Amino acid sequence: MKIRAVLLALLVSAGFYVMVQTIKETTFQPTEWLYADQDGTPYSSIIFRQPGLHEQPSVTWKVDQVDEVNRLLHFLQAYEFERVDPDTLQLFDDQPLFTIDLHDDSGNRMTILIEEGILIQNDQLYYEVVNGPLQVDWLMEFIISNKP
Repeated sequence: MKIRAVLLALLVSAGFYVMVQTIKETTFQPTEWLYADQDGTPYSSIIFRQPGLHEQPSVTWKVDQVDEVNRLLHFLQAYEFERVDPDTLQLFDDQPLFTIDLHDDSGNRMTILIEEGILIQNDQLYYEVVNGPLQVDWLMEFIISNKP
Protein backbone atom coordinates (compact mmCIF):
# COMPACT_ATOMS: atom_id res chain seq x y z
CA MET A 1 0.00 0.00 0.00
CA LYS A 2 2.86 2.38 0.81
CA ILE A 3 4.50 1.62 -2.52
CA ARG A 4 1.29 2.51 -4.34
CA ALA A 5 1.06 5.79 -2.43
CA VAL A 6 4.65 6.68 -3.27
CA LEU A 7 4.14 5.79 -6.95
CA LEU A 8 0.93 7.80 -7.04
CA ALA A 9 2.67 10.80 -5.45
CA LEU A 10 5.52 10.56 -7.99
CA LEU A 11 3.05 10.31 -10.86
CA VAL A 12 1.09 13.34 -9.66
CA SER A 13 4.23 15.42 -9.10
CA ALA A 14 5.63 14.46 -12.53
CA GLY A 15 2.33 15.40 -14.16
CA PHE A 16 2.32 18.74 -12.35
CA TYR A 17 5.91 19.42 -13.47
CA VAL A 18 5.05 18.68 -17.12
CA MET A 19 1.98 20.91 -16.89
CA VAL A 20 4.00 23.82 -15.49
CA GLN A 21 6.69 23.43 -18.16
CA THR A 22 4.05 23.36 -20.91
CA ILE A 23 2.44 26.52 -19.59
CA LYS A 24 5.80 28.28 -19.36
CA GLU A 25 6.69 27.31 -22.92
CA THR A 26 3.42 28.39 -24.48
CA THR A 27 3.16 31.74 -22.69
CA PHE A 28 6.78 32.77 -23.22
CA GLN A 29 7.17 35.92 -25.24
CA PRO A 30 10.52 36.63 -26.91
CA THR A 31 10.38 40.20 -25.64
CA GLU A 32 10.00 39.16 -21.98
CA TRP A 33 13.70 38.51 -21.61
CA LEU A 34 14.59 41.82 -23.23
CA TYR A 35 14.00 43.70 -19.99
CA ALA A 36 15.24 40.91 -17.73
CA ASP A 37 18.27 42.99 -16.81
CA GLN A 38 17.53 45.32 -13.89
CA ASP A 39 19.58 48.11 -15.44
CA GLY A 40 17.24 48.26 -18.43
CA THR A 41 17.56 46.64 -21.80
CA PRO A 42 20.55 44.39 -22.45
CA TYR A 43 20.62 45.56 -26.06
CA SER A 44 22.98 48.37 -26.88
CA SER A 45 22.60 48.89 -30.63
CA ILE A 46 20.32 48.52 -33.62
CA ILE A 47 21.56 47.64 -37.10
CA PHE A 48 19.23 48.38 -40.01
CA ARG A 49 19.73 46.47 -43.27
CA GLN A 50 17.90 47.82 -46.32
CA PRO A 51 18.00 45.57 -49.38
CA GLY A 52 19.49 47.01 -52.53
CA LEU A 53 17.36 47.69 -55.58
CA HIS A 54 18.15 46.42 -59.07
CA GLU A 55 21.42 44.64 -58.24
CA GLN A 56 22.73 47.46 -56.05
CA PRO A 57 24.38 46.55 -52.74
CA SER A 58 22.31 46.66 -49.59
CA VAL A 59 22.54 49.68 -47.30
CA THR A 60 23.39 49.12 -43.63
CA TRP A 61 23.56 51.59 -40.77
CA LYS A 62 23.95 51.34 -37.00
CA VAL A 63 22.26 53.26 -34.18
CA ASP A 64 23.79 53.18 -30.69
CA GLN A 65 21.20 55.30 -28.88
CA VAL A 66 19.64 53.43 -25.96
CA ASP A 67 16.49 55.55 -26.19
CA GLU A 68 15.88 54.31 -29.73
CA VAL A 69 16.50 50.70 -28.67
CA ASN A 70 13.97 51.10 -25.85
CA ARG A 71 11.49 52.71 -28.24
CA LEU A 72 11.67 49.72 -30.59
CA LEU A 73 11.36 47.24 -27.73
CA HIS A 74 8.34 49.09 -26.37
CA PHE A 75 6.72 48.83 -29.80
CA LEU A 76 7.41 45.06 -29.98
CA GLN A 77 5.92 44.44 -26.54
CA ALA A 78 2.48 45.36 -27.89
CA TYR A 79 2.47 42.13 -29.91
CA GLU A 80 2.07 38.49 -28.99
CA PHE A 81 4.40 35.95 -30.55
CA GLU A 82 4.19 32.23 -31.12
CA ARG A 83 7.22 30.02 -31.46
CA VAL A 84 7.38 28.36 -34.86
CA ASP A 85 9.49 25.70 -36.50
CA PRO A 86 11.89 27.37 -38.97
CA ASP A 87 11.51 24.43 -41.37
CA THR A 88 7.82 25.24 -41.87
CA LEU A 89 8.51 28.88 -42.78
CA GLN A 90 9.11 29.95 -46.35
CA LEU A 91 11.27 32.96 -45.59
CA PHE A 92 14.19 33.02 -47.93
CA ASP A 93 12.84 33.43 -51.42
CA ASP A 94 14.48 35.50 -54.14
CA GLN A 95 13.43 38.79 -52.53
CA PRO A 96 15.92 40.28 -50.05
CA LEU A 97 14.23 41.32 -46.81
CA PHE A 98 14.50 44.52 -44.80
CA THR A 99 15.83 43.54 -41.37
CA ILE A 100 16.43 45.17 -38.02
CA ASP A 101 19.01 43.55 -35.72
CA LEU A 102 19.24 44.25 -32.00
CA HIS A 103 22.68 43.49 -30.55
CA ASP A 104 24.02 43.38 -27.01
CA ASP A 105 27.56 43.43 -25.64
CA SER A 106 27.70 39.68 -25.03
CA GLY A 107 26.91 38.73 -28.65
CA ASN A 108 23.18 38.03 -28.37
CA ARG A 109 21.07 39.13 -31.31
CA MET A 110 17.42 39.44 -32.22
CA THR A 111 16.58 39.87 -35.88
CA ILE A 112 13.25 41.31 -36.99
CA LEU A 113 12.11 40.41 -40.51
CA ILE A 114 9.64 43.21 -41.10
CA GLU A 115 7.87 41.90 -44.21
CA GLU A 116 7.36 38.45 -42.70
CA GLY A 117 6.50 39.47 -39.11
CA ILE A 118 9.17 37.12 -37.76
CA LEU A 119 11.56 37.55 -34.83
CA ILE A 120 14.68 35.37 -34.79
CA GLN A 121 16.51 35.04 -31.50
CA ASN A 122 20.23 34.22 -31.82
CA ASP A 123 19.63 32.47 -35.19
CA GLN A 124 17.94 29.59 -33.34
CA LEU A 125 14.49 30.47 -32.02
CA TYR A 126 11.87 31.70 -34.46
CA TYR A 127 8.73 33.59 -33.40
CA GLU A 128 5.83 34.75 -35.52
CA VAL A 129 3.48 37.64 -34.76
CA VAL A 130 0.11 36.24 -33.67
CA ASN A 131 -2.07 39.32 -33.23
CA GLY A 132 -1.89 40.90 -36.64
CA PRO A 133 0.87 42.17 -38.89
CA LEU A 134 3.44 44.60 -37.54
CA GLN A 135 2.42 48.25 -37.92
CA VAL A 136 4.40 49.17 -40.99
CA ASP A 137 3.61 52.90 -40.67
CA TRP A 138 5.22 53.07 -37.23
CA LEU A 139 8.20 50.99 -38.37
CA MET A 140 8.75 53.17 -41.46
CA GLU A 141 8.67 56.33 -39.31
CA PHE A 142 11.11 54.67 -36.89
CA ILE A 143 13.46 53.64 -39.69
CA ILE A 144 13.36 57.04 -41.40
CA SER A 145 13.94 58.89 -38.12
CA ASN A 146 17.07 56.77 -37.52
CA LYS A 147 18.48 56.87 -41.02
CA PRO A 148 21.65 58.97 -41.29
